[in-house]
Amino acid sequence: MGRKRRLEVEAEYWRLLQSGVGTVEACRQLGIGRKTGYRWRSEKGGLPPERVSEAVHSGRYLSLLERKRIATLREHGLDIREIAARLDRSPSTVSRELRRNMLEHDKGLYDADLAHHRSRQRGERPRRPKLRLDGVLRAEVQNRLDLEWSPEQIAAHLRALWPDRPERHLCHETIYRALYQGAKAS
Repeated sequence: MGRKRRLEVEAEYWRLLQSGVGTVEACRQLGIGRKTGYRWRSEKGGLPPERVSEAVHSGRYLSLLERKRIATLREHGLDIREIAARLDRSPSTVSRELRRNMLEHDKGLYDADLAHHRSRQRGERPRRPKLRLDGVLRAEVQNRLDLEWSPEQIAAHLRALWPDRPERHLCHETIYRALYQGAKAS
């Protein structure tokens, strides 16, 4: 498989995972081995690479590329309406972008990378780290991991163990994330 084709398959693999398809099923759909999928996940710490998650966003949000174009066009002295027309966006979108992501200490300069970072930080949902806060849940997950259960098996077990306690239900992705990130998962 060529490099370009491999990157396309890997991007599709991550899209499938983000849509809720499990690793084994995603690998089956793409015609790749499970070990390949697990290797990709391991290499990325269980989280999709930036380029894939960027492509998954809807057209509702500005991409990093659009922000870089805004910065360049501003440097060339174009006004908001001209920039919006070139990006095929509403002038209010460009105006709001500049107002939200250009702070006073930026001294009137719009930095696309910094603006993109600020935007993504605002978009992150604050999550309660279930495994860190709930000692009983953490102990149950750890016991099952010690027995070499898979995260998928553990997730199903937690639902069966506590059917009326949804706050103690975890998806397998959360357990993987906890493994890869040292129990910082939610």
